[in-house]
Amino acid sequence: MKVAALDLGSNTFLCLIAEVSKNKIIKTHSDTVEIVRLGQGLEVTKKFHPEALKRAELCLEKFSKIIAEHKPEKILAMATSAARDALNKEELFAIARKFNIPIEIIAGEKEAAITYQGAVSGFTIQNKNLMVVDIGGGSTEFIFGQDQTLIQGESANIGCVRLTEKFITSQPTAAAEILKITEYIDESIKKTKRTLPDSFSPEQIIAVAGTPTSLAAAELGSFDVSKIDGYILNQQSLERWLDKLQKATIEEKINMGIPAGRADVILIGVIILLRTMDIFGLKQIVVSTRGVRYGIALELAQ
Repeated sequence: MKVAALDLGSNTFLCLIAEVSKNKIIKTHSDTVEIVRLGQGLEVTKKFHPEALKRAELCLEKFSKIIAEHKPEKILAMATSAARDALNKEELFAIARKFNIPIEIIAGEKEAAITYQGAVSGFTIQNKNLMVVDIGGGSTEFIFGQDQTLIQGESANIGCVRLTEKFITSQPTAAAEILKITEYIDESIKKTKRTLPDSFSPEQIIAVAGTPTSLAAAELGSFDVSKIDGYILNQQSLERWLDKLQKATIEEKINMGIPAGRADVILIGVIILLRTMDIFGLKQIVVSTRGVRYGIALELAQ
């Protein structure tokens, strides 16, 4: 079955056209990523900014043309943290209706299950306790499972856009701001850790979404999915990135290979990855380009 699976996140919109058979994605026809920054100003106003809605409209118009070209049997867009929080979410729904794209707002728990399903779909893993970390613009999902089986998921309001707007006043960023951010993130991650059964201890972290894939691409010199999937980011590498990004302007971050639409918020993502590793006692993460959209594709085919 050919499906169109869209992930409308707080920072990034993604559109996957894929062929699914026997609960596996057997072919990717198209995989498009657009940085929309839907969560612009949402932390303060609790509403989608008019500029953000305009960018969303242009993006969904582009996606609708891709969908029309591929003629999938099923289409579904899932909106996550930003849409859950926005008082004017109906405006986003109206834009989607205009382009015949059905939207479902997913609860954090459902998002966790779908993200886990998508993230592990690209790996053959046996008898390992896994932790999937999905750093979005508005929230971060921490999802725990063994092999293909989900155990539980937690959604925390520590997304890149949300915390950048909340804490960062300048780039380069002062050490005092980094300390405040780290303390805030630590509190959230430790709260998540306390929800886990005492018998469960993650043995491997799989990190999805823009922060880890952008860092991997910058280290590799290009965005090559075949090389990024399975790429290892260790503690030393992430600490070097933290040091470089903290001292850099947005333009300097772009020159380091970080995409323009992500350069101003990626510092938060690096801190979340580092603090997650430290709090859970692990020394590295495995990068995956798969996430919510792959989980949506598998759900649609079921």
